[in-house]
Amino acid sequence: MHLCEEQGSGWDIVVASCEAFHMAAPKVESDEGLGTSVTLYSGDSYSRMKKAERREAVYWHACLMYARDDSMGNQSLRERFGLSDSRKDTVAISRLIKECCDEGLIKDEDEDAGDKYRRYIPYWA
Repeated sequence: MHLCEEQGSGWDIVVASCEAFHMAAPKVESDEGLGTSVTLYSGDSYSRMKKAERREAVYWHACLMYARDDSMGNQSLRERFGLSDSRKDTVAISRLIKECCDEGLIKDEDEDAGDKYRRYIPYWA
């Protein structure tokens, strides 16, 4: 399937593919006896995703952007979910970003940046 190779970019390819098709984030489960399993879900609209699925997608989007030497913003996240630039979608994504920050999944890249220019990175970065 060309998902993994020696360069270690396999997981980036999986996450980027999920984003390209507006799919929920992959579910990763690890069990010492059984190994690791990854579940991919078919494409689904933002409105049909559960809140937990949305938050997972935000986290992985921030990770992918960070791996690409970039950071996540409201616009990149709207594109990830296939949403428009409408006020309604912008506000919805802003709320989702705030929830993810409050949960500690992501953090501000620059705490001094104004709201319009705010960018986000994974919590561990």
